[in-house]
Amino acid sequence: MNIRRILAVILLLAPAGLAAKDHPKLEHPVAFQRAEIDKTGKKILAGKIWIMEADGSNLRQITFGPTYDEHPSVYADGEHVLYSEFQANGFITAQGARLVRLNIYTGVREIVGEEQGCALHHAGLSPIDDLLAYHRDCQGGKRVSQWIGLGDEAREIPFRATNGVRTRDGIIAMHEKNMNVSPREISLVFIPTDGEMKRMIRLTDEKFMHRRAAVSPDGRWMAWQTNMNGTDDEIYVADIHGEGARNLTNTPGDDGHPNYSRDGEWIVFESDRSGNWEIWRMRADGSAQEQLTEGKGQYVSTRPRM
Repeated sequence: MNIRRILAVILLLAPAGLAAKDHPKLEHPVAFQRAEIDKTGKKILAGKIWIMEADGSNLRQITFGPTYDEHPSVYADGEHVLYSEFQANGFITAQGARLVRLNIYTGVREIVGEEQGCALHHAGLSPIDDLLAYHRDCQGGKRVSQWIGLGDEAREIPFRATNGVRTRDGIIAMHEKNMNVSPREISLVFIPTDGEMKRMIRLTDEKFMHRRAAVSPDGRWMAWQTNMNGTDDEIYVADIHGEGARNLTNTPGDDGHPNYSRDGEWIVFESDRSGNWEIWRMRADGSAQEQLTEGKGQYVSTRPRM
């Protein structure tokens, strides 16, 4: 894969009056995707990256301009965010997207993954050693494949797999055997990354929609979004082999996009149980569930990550 790594670091100009010294240090930053809102409350752009403290305080927008920015992840250093940047004009084609690493305090960014005419998106950093998984699409959505690594180390997962998250010895991803079945049937699978990655181990059944897995920093647990308990999506947790699954949320409405905190004590997620999509958190055992944002309809597809 001919990915061009740009070594030059690009300095982004921060909005007037927001020097780096004005931004408080976040102990446990949460990054998510949200619309850019003007002073009247009107939505301007659907995809911008925002951050806040894990208790919902110090909320602010960190990407600006005409690009569509999505799927942020926080690096282990707590100072940088990885996200995909879609741009319609310039040297990136209309369907293209590149991976950007952004300092949340200084605005300095580095392009870490790029391929002309292709979109690198749905990227995610594992809480285990910041291991990377992402989608690569070079045909405008006709064929999206799951990849790990960049540059000369890039490898394609040889199965139909999406929304992957890395472990130390493999990747957990969504596998949809038949794209034309309704209702959709999606299982979670583990693919060891040793050798040619020819094995696929099923972690859930394939009768429901099991999606968006997250792994704990110690590699012992996985949480995911599923509708196997009824029509609503709930967040379940099981050991890393899929054993002992139990429902953590079990509330009216949909809950999804779980992600573990770096210390493994919390899971941040999105939920519409209060009437609008908002960001919530809970203890890793499902206790102490609390709403963190009050977006009043502006938090659709938040994809929160710690």
